[in-house]
Formats: sequence, structure tokens, C-alpha cells
Amino acid sequence: MAIESAYSSSVNLRLNNGVTGSGTMRTVTVSIPRIMYAADKDKIMSIVGALLPCLELPLIRVLRTEQTVIENYYSGV
Repeated sequence: MAIESAYSSSVNLRLNNGVTGSGTMRTVTVSIPRIMYAADKDKIMSIVGALLPCLELPLIRVLRTEQTVIENYYSGV
């Protein structure tokens, strides 16, 4: 039997850093580590909203990354 448990969770803010000479968008990523694994999306967005005045670049996207560990559980039988 396998057991899955939370390992880490973070939120990445993708910011617009202008345009290259060829016309493609440059982006910068700002990470917020150690977000509670089961954090509600509305709470995450309220945190991001509170941080927006501190950022110089415009926000493009908010990405949440959750990692879990899957391990075999042997009952000893």
C-alpha cells in the first residue's frame, strides 16, 4: 500500500519584465515558499494582492506548486 504525504508547497509570481528586441515578453519569477499545502486559493490571492504594491513589475500569472512524497507502506506481513 502506498501513502502520499505533503512535502512542500510554494507560490510563484510571474512578472512582466518588458520586451526583447525580437518582440517576445521577458518574465521574472518571484517565489513565495512554504505556503500551507491545503491553502485556499482566495487566501493565496489576498496575500498576492497585499504584495502587489511592493512589486515594481506588473503581475502576469500566479502559479501554485505542490509536491508530495509517495512511499510504500509495508505492514510487516
